Amino acid sequence: MIDKKINDTIDNLIKKIKDNNLGSIKLSNRTNTIEISNNITTYDTAKNTQNILPASNENVKNDSLISIDSPMVGIIYLTPKPSSPPFAKKGQKIKKGDTICLIEAMKTFNEIKSDRDCTIKTIMVKNGEAVEFGQPLFEIL
Repeated sequence: MIDKKINDTIDNLIKKIKDNNLGSIKLSNRTNTIEISNNITTYDTAKNTQNILPASNENVKNDSLISIDSPMVGIIYLTPKPSSPPFAKKGQKIKKGDTICLIEAMKTFNEIKSDRDCTIKTIMVKNGEAVEFGQPLFEIL
């Protein structure tokens, strides 16, 4: 279990990465090293916790089918609350800027938004599942 002082240090490092748009930050002493990397390609600087999926994270599957990939490692939530309907359903039309899921990373919920108007073809993950950076989340048209 991480003690409160280390947890606060990690939280401060994450804030510094986001506030200063850094790629990574590393802190070392004689016994410990903490390194945190910002794997998010782009994010909304007005709202640091609201991430927009960039076009560079898309893999073309065929002429019109594209996958939206995870911009970070974390736990994906397809609904805002356990009892709420999902942000996006199969076949649903999504507008640019609509929230399509949440990814929890380091106790922070990050809103993942669509960077384009599209239609959800396939949801490739399950609610509450751990996701990796670059993992396909949705197939869209």
